[in-house]
Parts: sequence; C-alpha cells; structure tokens
Amino acid sequence: MIRTIVFWLHLTVAVTAGLVILMLAATGAVLSLEETVTGLAERRYFVAAPEGAARLRPEGLVAAAGLTATSLSYRSDSRAPVRVHAGQDVYARLDPYTGRVLGRGPGGLERFFEGVHNWHRWFNVSGGSVRRARAVTGAVNVAFLFLLLTGPILWIPWPVTRRSLAEGLLLRPRARGAARDLNWHKAVGIWSVLPLAVIAATGVATSYPAVGDRVYPAVGSLVPAGAWPAGSASERGIEGTAISVDARRAPDPDLRAVLATAEGWAPEWRTLTLHMPRPTDPEVRVEVHGGRAGQPHRSGLLTLDAATGSVRAWESFADDTPARRAQQFLRYAHTGEYWGLGGQLLAGFFSLAAALMVWTGLSLALRRLRRFVEPRRFVRRRRAPPTSGTA
Repeated sequence: MIRTIVFWLHLTVAVTAGLVILMLAATGAVLSLEETVTGLAERRYFVAAPEGAARLRPEGLVAAAGLTATSLSYRSDSRAPVRVHAGQDVYARLDPYTGRVLGRGPGGLERFFEGVHNWHRWFNVSGGSVRRARAVTGAVNVAFLFLLLTGPILWIPWPVTRRSLAEGLLLRPRARGAARDLNWHKAVGIWSVLPLAVIAATGVATSYPAVGDRVYPAVGSLVPAGAWPAGSASERGIEGTAISVDARRAPDPDLRAVLATAEGWAPEWRTLTLHMPRPTDPEVRVEVHGGRAGQPHRSGLLTLDAATGSVRAWESFADDTPARRAQQFLRYAHTGEYWGLGGQLLAGFFSLAAALMVWTGLSLALRRLRRFVEPRRFVRRRRAPPTSGTA
C-alpha cells in the first residue's frame, strides 16, 4: 500500500511539473556548454603577438575603444584580445598591441546564451512578472527534489534478486514501447539520482532566501576556505589600511604599474578585470581569477595604490564569512562550475539524463491514460442504440 500511495503522489507531481522540469533540464544542459563554446568562439579574435612587443597602456586601449570605459578585462593568453567594457552589456574587443578594434559586443552567441539563462531562471519574462516566474521555477525545483526522493522507492525492484536488479540497473536497447520507456526511466533514474538530488537541492537553496539562511551556516563549516594564491595577505606584507589622500589633489593613476602588480600577484592568474578609477579615486580595484568563472575559491579582489601600483589589500574566498562561502559554493555547485570544466560537463550530462527521465515518465503517464480512456470509449460505443432509417 505504501508503494501505491508513493506511486500516485509521484505520478501526480510529475504530470503537474513535468513540462517545466523538462525545460529546466534542457536549458541547464545547454548552459553547461556556455563557457566552453564562448571561449572557442573568442579564438577567432586572437592576434599574433609581435616578438618582444608589450601591450599598450590601459589608457591607450580605452582611448582606442572610443567608449566611456568602466573596466578592462585581460586574459593570460598573450594572443587574446582585451575587452574594454562600458557598463555591463556593452564592450569592444581590441588588439592589445595595436589598439585596433576587432569587434564589439555582445554578439549573437552571447545573446543566445543570455536568452537561455532567462528561460532557465524565469521563463524569459520581464518586469514585474520576473518575481512570480522565479517563484514557479523555485517550486518546480522542490517538486523535482520530491520526485528524486520518491523515485527509488518505485525504481528498486521487489523482491530484490540478481535478475530483477539487472533488469532495473541496465538499459535494454532492444526493448520497445512502454517496456523501453519504463526501463530507461528506471535505469537512468537509479544511476542519476544522487547528482540530480544535489542539483535540485542547491537549486532550492538558491531559489528561496529563507531556506538559504538556514542552510548556509551549516554548509559553511564544511566548505574548504583555503587561501588563493598560497600565502596570506599578512605574509605578503600587506597592511590592509586605507590610503589617506586628499581627493582634491589625487595623483594621476599609473594603470600600467597597477596592471603589472596584479599580474605578478598570482602568476597562475587566468583573467584580470581592472576597474577604471574616477579622477579623485586614490585606489584601483582589480579582480584576479585563477580558474573558471564559477570558481570563487580561486579568485579575489586586489586593491592597489592608483599612483604607485603598490598593493594595499587582498580579499579572497578565505576572507568571506562561512555563510557567504556557502552561498557561493551552493550557487556554483548547482551548475557544476565549482569543480571546473569536468564538473560543468557532468552537470550538463545529468541534466540531459533528467530530460530523458521526464520524457519517458510523461510517455508512461500518457500510455496509462490511454489504457484508462479507451476501454470506456469502447463500452460506450457498444451501449449506443442503433440508428434507424434506410440507406
């Protein structure tokens, strides 16, 4: 009786939320390829680095871009273009040695992934509908987690024998129709349930702030807080004190010195984002990333003297509070990015597995509905009175 109750609850929730889960799984699989695909597309803007040539000064690149720059983004590859950003959505790619504009963005590929992001988070709606749409996707994450928790009760065969386990754990490629759908639904579900439960649970924590506030303190104690790069700020001789400079007489910034210091701070850096200072700012901030976009434990914020380029402060993942570390960990554990390219691709693979489970589950539900409806239709046809009249 317990299995029967669980089955009908499982079926009801699956039919109610199935299409939205399918959309989330499909868009999640696409997003797992975003950084890899955009990185490969960026290679068409790579330039041949002249032998012995140095990059142009940041000020020269800003002037060549013709934008009111807010930040400059550098990559460690000497062939990569420099991005000069004017706000969040407008930028230009420049040859770092000549200042030639190679392209302006965002392009079609980036708009495509932005649209997929919006569908995944809030059905690509806008305005006041975003909050309601996010509530729906959050509720569907809860529903999907319920399906993953109740699924094993139905997928594990009873009684448990070697043959029944083999039929449940292994795909049968020769099966057809309902037998194939049931076999795929069970086998894929059993092998995917744990990683998908992690994806769904982290999605719930990030969808509901009230849930996150209760989860973060517990998770924060488990998230490693190792400093990157090796050696603490005090060991590097950083005082961490603010610079006392009269804003009316702020010295001219030396962004080349700032950039050189940032590049030497972590020799294994992957990307640098230099935030352009205002004329009265005595400090410059540079984001230093040693990993992919979703690896906050390999990144930090460097604060430097605008005039001399000397380091004044370094804020890394280890300096965040445990709750903040947990928040970032859960955010990027949901997408697999926290563990680099491998984790991201695995998250995409299991998102495809979730899409297959939803597809086969809905197919089984439709077959069950058809079996329920067709006998009744046949009985009604037999009970219908014969029509009178002549041909």
